[in-house]
Amino acid sequence: MMKIERGAKRTAKPDIFISHSSKDKKAALHLAKVLNFCALDVWLDDWELEVGQSLTDEISKAMVESRYIAILITENYNKTVWTKTEYKKALSREQKEERTVMLPLIIGKAVIPDFLEDKIYIDLRTDFFKGVVNLVGMIHGISRFRISEAMNDSEPENIGDVWRLLQSIGFEPYVVLGEDDFKEMLKHGGQLIREDYATFDPFELMNRDAVSDHVKSLVGELY
Repeated sequence: MMKIERGAKRTAKPDIFISHSSKDKKAALHLAKVLNFCALDVWLDDWELEVGQSLTDEISKAMVESRYIAILITENYNKTVWTKTEYKKALSREQKEERTVMLPLIIGKAVIPDFLEDKIYIDLRTDFFKGVVNLVGMIHGISRFRISEAMNDSEPENIGDVWRLLQSIGFEPYVVLGEDDFKEMLKHGGQLIREDYATFDPFELMNRDAVSDHVKSLVGELY
């Protein structure tokens, strides 16, 4: 049985905003989906922006409200004006709040920008799921010592491994879902705990003919 939470629109403070070049939408979407399955509420433009809204206003608002801002550093980062603007906004928040806000994530054939010379980053190029665990641990306040010790025993290679590793150090992961998926899972056997949390049996969902292929594919990500 697993917890489910609605997506970023459910809360005024999503866990993390993903800043990325428009050329890296595929990478940003993949990362966002994985993080949703690993107990992080993600703000991603493709999921949140509606027709007619002000792009600048909505993104600026989300960057202020999100607890952290992930900057995707790829080969396209230095070629995109928008990502540099979002970097400056993230840096401004860091200075104002006097805490870590900006989380640089290295993906693909990235050229490491100068501003990372004195900043610790997460490299997702070779150990993607290891980087995901480190990111989840930081945002949820899990000690680096616990995470390091757990990964010395077994490095994660998929989402299921991430769940088992987090459970081994006392953190119970959950899935963050959009409202439509949340409602469908409730319809097919999910048990509502409170307004925005529920549990469900993944095997039951996978074996029900009435469950959409979309939801089955989501559940399948855990195995």
